[in-house]
Amino acid sequence: MIEPYPRDWHRRLDFIPLLGLKIAIGERDFELYWCHLSVSVQASRVPARREPVPTEYGELRVHPTIRNRIEYRMGNPDPRVEANPIPQYEILDDITNHMGDAVRIIGKIPDVVIKSRGVVERIPRRLENLEVFQGSECVYYIQKAYGNFVHRVRRALNMQRIENPYFFAKGELLRHKIIRSNNDPILKKLRSTLKTEFIVTDTHGWGYLGDSNILSLEQALTENKWWTDIGEPTQFQIPANSGIQGQIYRLLRRGCFIVV
Repeated sequence: MIEPYPRDWHRRLDFIPLLGLKIAIGERDFELYWCHLSVSVQASRVPARREPVPTEYGELRVHPTIRNRIEYRMGNPDPRVEANPIPQYEILDDITNHMGDAVRIIGKIPDVVIKSRGVVERIPRRLENLEVFQGSECVYYIQKAYGNFVHRVRRALNMQRIENPYFFAKGELLRHKIIRSNNDPILKKLRSTLKTEFIVTDTHGWGYLGDSNILSLEQALTENKWWTDIGEPTQFQIPANSGIQGQIYRLLRRGCFIVV
């Protein structure tokens, strides 16, 4: 498995952790070479079978400890292993085709939450002439979900300036008419932020790319994607004895501070 790049490098942050919402906001054809998803099942439809169930692209497995929860995995998190990218909408179909109406629906969105995903995207044309991207066509990156504990962080660090990413996502979902109400039940599922762990090309690792080129790449890849931002690590350190894990970032687009 590829190690995460250094903590003091810029990282893409993504505030929409639900697969169904991803498709609704415009990532329908976004291709994943790896994913670990959490699927909520209606109470009366929990499978009795505990062995993994193969699907067209991956497998479903009953969560070992959490009732009414199924885990879906597809692919390999290491892009150096043969990758077979699948569009996100086909992955969601793969789950619903095998589980049918057992999948819990919130509003009109299946309750399928991204825990980790590996994405493949083409290098933006405007960066193709940069030396570090010569000979490369695609980038691969892993994003992992981290929980939102903003209220606990504010109390522990006495930093009221820490913003809550929930409100970024909620406001934009309403503004873009993805949801129609402040009380839409899907909002209760906006409990985590996807943070980039590493990014590599099909020819070079993150060490060759370096922080400044990764920043340029991420800015190009996230242009016009309101559900994302780029986190600049700050010098604020979370005390080791606070019981809080995470890092304080300044968001380049929104100009505020969050902890992920």
